[in-house]
Amino acid sequence: MEENGNKLKIEADEKLLRKSIKYQRIANRAVHKAQEENRRLGIPNWYSINGVIVSDIELKEKNKTQK
Repeated sequence: MEENGNKLKIEADEKLLRKSIKYQRIANRAVHKAQEENRRLGIPNWYSINGVIVSDIELKEKNKTQK
């Protein structure tokens, strides 16, 4: 009986994992789409890198000066 319970738990965990991955994929696509639109409109995207808030414009300028 316990073996059957473990199998059901594993199946439920797998179903939850698959759903989570699906929703993560949807969210990632939405974020990338918003980032691209912001770039097209000249609006900076903001990120937290090691607890420091920076814009992609700042990162781009910093990379230009390092080259």
